[in-house]
Amino acid sequence: MIAAISLIRRRPDISIEQFRQHWLHPHGTMTAELPATRRYVQHHPFDGPGTNAYARQLDIDGVPELWFDDIESRTIAYTSPRIAECNIDSEHFIGAVSRLVTEPRAVRAAPDEGDFARILLICTGTPDHAWSERLKAGATRLPGVVGYVSHRLIEQAAAPNSKIPEMALPVAGLAEAVFANEAALVSAMAHLIDPEHTGKTAVFRVQDHRFV
Repeated sequence: MIAAISLIRRRPDISIEQFRQHWLHPHGTMTAELPATRRYVQHHPFDGPGTNAYARQLDIDGVPELWFDDIESRTIAYTSPRIAECNIDSEHFIGAVSRLVTEPRAVRAAPDEGDFARILLICTGTPDHAWSERLKAGATRLPGVVGYVSHRLIEQAAAPNSKIPEMALPVAGLAEAVFANEAALVSAMAHLIDPEHTGKTAVFRVQDHRFV
């Protein structure tokens, strides 16, 4: 399984409310129709408990995530007529984007429904597999963790066949964690980031919208 993940900043001439509304529909509805898609989730960051100062500095407005069986399936989706329509629609609300391809692994599968506290962790810099392994080992032992997805970075490149400017943000690693509640997340924050990566790891509190 592979994941196509984008880090998105909205166009500077639209509000965050306009961005989210357009991203959900029509754009989300269109994207959900890409062929060969196994999973499609929009992560909507918000400034809640768990969001750290570095995440606010990076100013990322959205993180979509699409899973495919393999690279060939992703190629089918990203050469389809529907992706051409999505690329055109993206120009209406996206100002910059960085595309990642990862190999996701659900270390602990979280329930799809429930009032959980969800976060994305993004480490910037050169690819660092050791960061991902250390984070996984530590985070999955924390009290209250009910879900965890580890991502092995395969590549980071400009969006294919898109006119959206590329965001200059090198990514070293990425992970997702789900906590049973907000109190469990707040208690865990001090243990999520190792001292070596304090100024490099962004923690985003997110609200998830799953389409597929």
